[in-house]
Amino acid sequence: MGGSTGARGYDLPMGQFVGKRGDSQGHINNEYDMNRYLNELGVPVPQAQMQDGLMLTQMEEGNEMGRANQQDIQQLSRDFVPHAAIANWDMLGKVRDNVIRRPDGTLSYVDVGGAGAYRAQGDPKGGAFSPSVGELDTLRDKNPELGGISEADLGRSYDHYGGEDAMTQALNVLRNPTTRDIMQQRVQDVARRVA
Repeated sequence: MGGSTGARGYDLPMGQFVGKRGDSQGHINNEYDMNRYLNELGVPVPQAQMQDGLMLTQMEEGNEMGRANQQDIQQLSRDFVPHAAIANWDMLGKVRDNVIRRPDGTLSYVDVGGAGAYRAQGDPKGGAFSPSVGELDTLRDKNPELGGISEADLGRSYDHYGGEDAMTQALNVLRNPTTRDIMQQRVQDVARRVA
């Protein structure tokens, strides 16, 4: 599996998992928290747990998304605002490998390592992870599949995931107080922009 966090498959008594342990424990902890945040909102991500510094996510059936079909575009539009809120710069992956198409046709975001305070390769974003959610624009600009998302689509995505109240409540899963504070400001910025 590889990647910047050395993802490996594990067969455990409770099922098949993908395990990640990178050079930076902060990066792994951040990815785990961002996965939990999306899960708390109801965005489709694999179930995750931490064991001895190793992030384990439930192995999901499916294939790489590849070229987006109309159903994919509808789901990507629906799921967009939560990804922008967490600054998931690598929402789709460089070769569309951070999203899988499940057997039922829905998408699951299987790698959120480029979200929050860290870049996908593990370097801190520093001041680029700020209270301002520029990703509402940059994610659309950098991903042709997302380029057609309108301002009205942003509003629908925001409403689908419960708006400011739900996005604020989900912050309870973030363990890093600095990340939680920045995310609180980001949620407020999304609310100003989209609501």
